[in-house]
Amino acid sequence: MKTDPSSLPAACGVYLFKGKGGKVLYVGKAINIRSRVRSHIQNRKDPKEQRICSNTETVDYIGTRSELEALILEDTLIKRYKPKFNIRLKDDKSYPYLLITSERYPAIRQVRGLKPDAGEFFGPHGDPRAVRRSIRWLRKIFPVRSCRRDMDRTSRPCLEHHLGRCIAPCSGKIMVEDYDVMVQGLRGFLAGRREGVVEDLKNEMWKASTEEHYEKAALIRDLLLGLERIGEGQRVILLKVKDIDIVKIDEKELAAVVIKVREGRVIDAVSFSLEGEGSLLGMDLDFISSYYSLSAHVPRRIIANRMNMNRKSKEELEIFLSAKRKGEVLIRGPRGEDERSMVEMADRNIRLFIQKRERELQTDDSMDQLKEALGMTNTPEVIEGFDISHLHGTGTVASMVHFRKGRPIRSNYRKFKIRTAGNDDLRSIKEVVGRRYRRLLDQDDPFPDLILIDGGRGQLSAALEAIEELELNDMPFLASLAKKEEEIYLKGKRFPLVLKKSDPALRLLQRVRDEAHRFAVAYQRKLRGKELFLLKKVDGIGDKRARELMIAFDSLEEMREGGAGGIIKRSSVPLNVACRVIEFLERENNRATVHLDLEKV
Repeated sequence: MKTDPSSLPAACGVYLFKGKGGKVLYVGKAINIRSRVRSHIQNRKDPKEQRICSNTETVDYIGTRSELEALILEDTLIKRYKPKFNIRLKDDKSYPYLLITSERYPAIRQVRGLKPDAGEFFGPHGDPRAVRRSIRWLRKIFPVRSCRRDMDRTSRPCLEHHLGRCIAPCSGKIMVEDYDVMVQGLRGFLAGRREGVVEDLKNEMWKASTEEHYEKAALIRDLLLGLERIGEGQRVILLKVKDIDIVKIDEKELAAVVIKVREGRVIDAVSFSLEGEGSLLGMDLDFISSYYSLSAHVPRRIIANRMNMNRKSKEELEIFLSAKRKGEVLIRGPRGEDERSMVEMADRNIRLFIQKRERELQTDDSMDQLKEALGMTNTPEVIEGFDISHLHGTGTVASMVHFRKGRPIRSNYRKFKIRTAGNDDLRSIKEVVGRRYRRLLDQDDPFPDLILIDGGRGQLSAALEAIEELELNDMPFLASLAKKEEEIYLKGKRFPLVLKKSDPALRLLQRVRDEAHRFAVAYQRKLRGKELFLLKKVDGIGDKRARELMIAFDSLEEMREGGAGGIIKRSSVPLNVACRVIEFLERENNRATVHLDLEKV
């Protein structure tokens, strides 16, 4: 090592062990950089310490003004250099947070990364989907806005208001003070102060009622009812321990989970994947340091299930976290039955997280196996599946689902009304496949790696005809999957391919096929449901007659064009009722025509 430890400052900051070519091997923080680096060099018992010292050529350092600055800087440098001797959170993108903005009418949003002066942050969280679900759920209780509208301008309330998820401050009908009551309740709820929130809201409700502000009192009453409903399910998890975090690390599987307990109740559990070859301080301390440097809140007590940490390193980390919390932080093992039960809960959660991660990895394996099974040249990372649906041969529609790396991307789903094919399944497949890929061709968008059709050889041939008519230079790979025997039909193959029912490749195809079927049926029912609803507005048409007419005609348009005579020929509906149906359909058609003309103007 070219750097003499005595040349390093005895000050707070971050130090970097660098190997050949200046490659960063390890990043650490210390209250006394000189003392900490010397302790690394003098530790001859730990093989990791020996390895890093033998590979280190120089030690650089960056002094900081405080322990908090050192904590944040260490995390930044670890993310930047990804040193092999640091265990860190796997961070392909910055982690999602819940944000309550600092605007006049604050909004709740999901954001990635901490942004100065944006507002109050809650997190980080491991799963962005869980954050989105939390926001939808929270806004049912605390109907604060999530939009980016200019609150200085009065505007018409949006759909979120009509769905009960926003109180619509944009309408100008709610005072800032009343809105702030909700926001303060939301802040307290996210911080885990549920009992305090309920007490504050009750006091505010009685105060508003006494002052005859009955609308405000009613608003707070609704908030309390919502809190009461969700509180009922958590009464069983009331602990003697008040505010702690339980941290569980699985060194073998490189996974971590944090269970948060506030006011004696579990309020959250977040899981993370880790990366790195090893850790000088131990995985527990490395993870705790990484996680709480990102976290907007540090609790007084952090319970780690394994306590084989270096005592000096643990005490130093407590000092750094105390600087961030602006109060004492203690890292220790579980004490008492309640804390041990929380550690067991953490054990269960980390096992579930690892199982979920393994399933996702198996999805990647199934794509490789599908490539081999079908004889493809490329791994089918993008698969699009098609299905046709109709009701007793009428109201034919089609669906297309989009899977990327084995997972559905619902924003790329498409649904089709059949225009020219009538009730012919083969012609319907040809029509929708042609429409879909003609559009992609016109827009110069990429084609999927695999197109999957629900059906047998006939459906595959229809799809191939549609693709061949596009005259593509590179034909996409097509296959069809028949439901009865789960046979896979391929172009140019005389006999279908049959895979074992347990084969991951077949299961992936089944997931795509079944999702396409579900989406098609849902769309078909939605359309026919609208038509049934319209028909039942006619005097003399109930459920039974409406369904009979839906089976007899492909659409309301066909029914209108056939007239009353067509209705009495195809159904048991009497002539006077049939005439009323046609009169109603004519009115609806005229109204739709006028609406279209107005839109053109």
